[in-house]
Amino acid sequence: MKRPNSTSLVLFGFSLGLFASANASTIGSAVFSDVPGGAYFDAATGDMYAAGIITGYDDGRFGPNDYVTRGQVAVMLQRFKAHLTGTNIAVSSSSRSRASSTSSSSSSTSSSVAPPPPSGAGSFRFTTGSYKIDEDGGQASISVVRYGGKTGTVGVKYTTSNGTAESGTDYDVTENRLIFPDGSTSQTFTFPIHDDNESEGNETVTLTLSDPSGDAALGGPVVATLTIIDNDAGDGSSVDTANNKGVFTFSALEYEVSEAGGDIEITVNRVGTQGDVTVKFATSDGTANSSYYDTNSGTLDFADGESSKTFTVTINDNNATNGNKTVNLKLSNPTGNSELGSLSTAPLIIVDNEVSTFGNGKFRLKETDVDAYEGDSVILTIDRMGGADGDVTVEYETQNSLAKAGEDYTETAGTLTFRDGEAQKQILIPILEDNKNDPRESFTFRLINASGGATVDSPYSATITIP
Repeated sequence: MKRPNSTSLVLFGFSLGLFASANASTIGSAVFSDVPGGAYFDAATGDMYAAGIITGYDDGRFGPNDYVTRGQVAVMLQRFKAHLTGTNIAVSSSSRSRASSTSSSSSSTSSSVAPPPPSGAGSFRFTTGSYKIDEDGGQASISVVRYGGKTGTVGVKYTTSNGTAESGTDYDVTENRLIFPDGSTSQTFTFPIHDDNESEGNETVTLTLSDPSGDAALGGPVVATLTIIDNDAGDGSSVDTANNKGVFTFSALEYEVSEAGGDIEITVNRVGTQGDVTVKFATSDGTANSSYYDTNSGTLDFADGESSKTFTVTINDNNATNGNKTVNLKLSNPTGNSELGSLSTAPLIIVDNEVSTFGNGKFRLKETDVDAYEGDSVILTIDRMGGADGDVTVEYETQNSLAKAGEDYTETAGTLTFRDGEAQKQILIPILEDNKNDPRESFTFRLINASGGATVDSPYSATITIP
């Protein structure tokens, strides 16, 4: 189907931008490889992508013969939205383009747009978007890093709030400020976790950074999830076999299908295969409704020894240009003493084929700089961007630096398989404990050698630092 030209997309953006509810924590550099982290259009691109307005190719173009870049359009749309709604826009970087193509839009910025922070103050982010702690862990310790500069004393507010966990029962709500003195690049906050001795499954706490001070800015991720692992039930991760009756999880953190894809097959994994058990599945509306897909629900029957089953979601192509849409996938009601794991819910993203290409995908790491503590584990997220068509694989490996495999961490290497439609998975790397005084050791994790038509894209390596 013919892609709309840049003019039609600009008009579409103006019409939709007034009504879309964008995720303010999204940044463009986390989605598109052509968007530099901290660029003046980083936040604007993320804002418009979350609203389903800004899509296109990884080189910044919407389609052939387009003369306007994604970044320029994102800034214009965001500023137009701010002008109509009276909303402030936090500029994500001190860098400003001097090109004539952007100077005209800069001169039209309303007085409500905040000026960029001076260079050198830095930006704040969590070390990862996903943390874990055992329910009997006592206290969660969360690291916040300052990157892109360390000049001056700066601060940032942190807040904990309910996900599926309840404050007072599962954890204590915490809200305060972290202060980074001149030259400081890392700070930590803690809050209590309660062991309630009830079998209620894994629960989540939402962590948020906001209100930077001292000319610093927010980077990404600034919203993260802490999963409290129920010590009265199984984890459901790939290394958890505590329940031999089975722990049910989806095969991926996220699924994608083209609007013109027809059907997508969703795989449910069972870790522990003793006995006959069942689990229910269901789809429900996210931003998509019944015009985009056929709802489906039912029961998956696992016989003794069976470790995986699938169900199908039928996708409908409505031939409209209205951005990507989401469907909620959920598992429930395990029987026969089996249980749900931490991946018992997942999003299915229906990619609008009128504005986006959908291929085999490019593999890239979501986290590139992670702190990991002795006796803990690092969880790295691998994104499959630009399409999830077909079965593909990517190889991965750890490499020594100052930290050594077998002494400081467990060597981890292998091949990760993404089935058709699977768009996001995770790798776990155990960190070892020792009695040496050897702070700030690090090692590298990298992606190599994709197959099945997929490729490896930047960022493809991460540095894991053991403080």
